[in-house]
Amino acid sequence: MREKGIGRPSTYAIILQKLLMRRYVVEKGGKLIPTKLGIMVYDFLTKNYPKLISEERTKILEEKMSMVEEGRAEYQETIEEVYREIRSSIKE
Repeated sequence: MREKGIGRPSTYAIILQKLLMRRYVVEKGGKLIPTKLGIMVYDFLTKNYPKLISEERTKILEEKMSMVEEGRAEYQETIEEVYREIRSSIKE
């Protein structure tokens, strides 16, 4: 995540913990290896929600969050915008 410029350092450990806990990945030799379940979940999400599941989408959302945090955007308007985008993608 760090190399791709997505996520926030304060959330990396939590994200990895969730992936391990839900058995989407296992640790082997200091590396994370996707499990069959992890691959199935990833395939389902990318097939059914490609507009929502991408590194580019993550970067866009992080920029929106930063704008809210810095006071350059209103949080309520941002939440409504993201909600509309999600609803639109789910309907498709």
